[in-house]
Amino acid sequence: MASRDLIIRHVLLSIAFVLLYVFLSQPSVIFVSHLGWTAWYPATGLVLALLLGVSPRYAILVCFADAFTGWLFYRQSIWSFGETLGAAGVAIWYGVAAYMLRGPLRIDTRLRRGRDIVLYICVTMAAALCATLTGVLCLIADQSVPPGDFWTAATSWFVGDGIGLVGFAPFLLMHILPAVRRWLGLEADEPGQTHRNSGATPANEWMKLEVIGQAASLVAVLWIMFGPRWAYLELLYLSFVPILWLAMRSGTRLVVVGSVAMNFGIVIAMHLFPPQANMLSKVGLLMLVLSASGLIVGATVTEREYFRFELHERTTYLKSLFENSPLGIVVLNRQGRINVVNDAFTKLSLFEQKELVGQDLDSVFIPETPSAALSSAGVLTGQTLQQVTRRARKDGTFVDVELHAVPLVVDDRVHGAYAICKDISDRVKALQAERAHAESLNGLVKELELQTDQMTMLNDMAALLECCATTREACAVVGQSAKKFFPEASSGTLYTFKASRNLVEAAVSWGSAPAMEPVFAPEGCWALRRGQPHWSESGEVICPHLEMLPPAKHLCLPMVGHGETLGVFHLEFPIGVLESHGLLAAQQRLGITVAGQIALSLASLRLRETLRDQSIRDPLTGLFNRRFMQEALERETLRARRKGHPISLLFLDIDHFKRFNDTFGHDAGDFVLQSFADLLRNFFRGDDVACRCGGEEFAVILPESLAANAALRADALRNELKQLKLIYKDTRLGPISTSVGVAAFPEHCATPEELLKVADQCLYRSKAEGRDRVTVATAHEHSAACSV
Repeated sequence: MASRDLIIRHVLLSIAFVLLYVFLSQPSVIFVSHLGWTAWYPATGLVLALLLGVSPRYAILVCFADAFTGWLFYRQSIWSFGETLGAAGVAIWYGVAAYMLRGPLRIDTRLRRGRDIVLYICVTMAAALCATLTGVLCLIADQSVPPGDFWTAATSWFVGDGIGLVGFAPFLLMHILPAVRRWLGLEADEPGQTHRNSGATPANEWMKLEVIGQAASLVAVLWIMFGPRWAYLELLYLSFVPILWLAMRSGTRLVVVGSVAMNFGIVIAMHLFPPQANMLSKVGLLMLVLSASGLIVGATVTEREYFRFELHERTTYLKSLFENSPLGIVVLNRQGRINVVNDAFTKLSLFEQKELVGQDLDSVFIPETPSAALSSAGVLTGQTLQQVTRRARKDGTFVDVELHAVPLVVDDRVHGAYAICKDISDRVKALQAERAHAESLNGLVKELELQTDQMTMLNDMAALLECCATTREACAVVGQSAKKFFPEASSGTLYTFKASRNLVEAAVSWGSAPAMEPVFAPEGCWALRRGQPHWSESGEVICPHLEMLPPAKHLCLPMVGHGETLGVFHLEFPIGVLESHGLLAAQQRLGITVAGQIALSLASLRLRETLRDQSIRDPLTGLFNRRFMQEALERETLRARRKGHPISLLFLDIDHFKRFNDTFGHDAGDFVLQSFADLLRNFFRGDDVACRCGGEEFAVILPESLAANAALRADALRNELKQLKLIYKDTRLGPISTSVGVAAFPEHCATPEELLKVADQCLYRSKAEGRDRVTVATAHEHSAACSV
């Protein structure tokens, strides 16, 4: 909805532009003598205002409007050079000028700065020159202008366009286009943003009288310039009087209005009092120079008033900052005497301002020690000063002051100094109080540092344990870390439960203590019985597994992780090391924390090992699953290709396996699968990888084995399987046979995928040819696998 409304507004703007362009292009408005000679051309100003103020994309509309007016008023052929190249040239040159001003040069479209005015005049005049050359050459090509009149026509064209650019376009950009841009949503309203004008009068009556006088001067000048009584004198220079008056009093905002009024007034006056033929070029040049001069002078006045206002505003701000600052401020003159002070400094020193002015700062605001005096000589030579000093006020009391002094440098010359004083008495008292409590906090700080170090080591150990891949690695990390945690301990041992949980065995030991029992029953430790830390020493209840050791202090800590007791963390301290109860409690707290972290890490590690084992092994048979077989086959293929070794793959299928499920039940079928898996696990080498692919299908990867050797092993397995006597629940299950397919890399295939396909085809052949046999791959299976 908003997009459609915006399109409608652009359409309305385009219609209004075309109508206004046609009106401003009428011969009666531009005071045309014949094609190519005009007094001025305000439509050019309208074109540039639209392209610069709205968008250079309107150049297409400008081209249409120019061609339309040429056909309408001068009956130029639609296919003439003027209606095609001429119209397009005007649109292109002024479109490029608008793009340059909006883009790379980035001027303010309201022309509120002198820099913007200068750039605007330079760029638009260059565009007018290019448009003039394009247009006049097109008129010559159309034979509308004789070639001998090129310079006369070009001068008239350039002056006419220039008047529109500097005498009419700025008026539109400053007073009309901002409202159009807001209407199109190109810029937001600027509440409180007004142009700062010069010449503010003390009363509105005088302002009104001045405006009436300026308007009357415009009419009077036009009458004198073109009236029948004085026209022969050609007093054209009088037109500068009202324009410069407006420029000097009101700047660019009103001088552009005066320029438009003067230009239109000149055209109207020439209609009322037709001038002589030789006056037309003079009047055109006058309008151009008058508009440009008024614009430049107005920009200078406006920028000067802007700077005056900014200076006044900054001065007022600095004065308010100086007077209302909560910090004491002192300004010294070139002789180092006090020139100005603010109220905050008088409150700080308790001196009146009249008592301080003209005095040396150190003579009234006396420092406690001579070394704390303000070195005026150093500051006045360009040095900065920063110090904390104690100074006596008027009533004799001392105040702690933070003093900052800097030289006042103007044009590389020191004209005085600027000092800021801040009362820091409360801060000094707080620092003294802090020092008084420092000694009492030293012990606490050391304890906190120790705890911090312990937490850091605990985090480091946890990070290392998290990265461990096996329980053995985790135990090695514990052995190294425990020495750092407990430097007072002479030795220690980490005990973990065996898988049967009927015994506890030593996983890792450290220190120099005598060998402890490597294995003991859980009942042999009071910490495991009670589920709490337990100290064993002379005169106390000693754990049975420590009874044969020399006298010492022993701390046993149960390790519980994820609700399961995983073992015991044991520490031994020599007699006499931990005498105070506080040290014993601190070591016990640290031991509980360390043991808890170790237990959590070991529990997580065991859980990861269990999950990993479950992810790669078949839960029924304990063999590797199909996913692990594919990964292992790819790994072994890469290794074989690198070392030049062969690999053989056996695909095995239990013959008539469905008979066991249908005859004896699924439990008996599972028993057959488990028995077959046990045979595979015990029959092949430790490096061979036995896997269950699914159902009754199995596979065996034989690294560094040729197809012939693998076939012999498969045939031996087949014969041994026949000798296997399976009895399930007192029922003999009958003989078992298997069909085997054998393929080898690189003998039969070049990739792991091909090896799987070839072995599977060989297995299919064994089953198709009667089962209970071994089939080795041939070149036929190789070519068939490669063609798939």
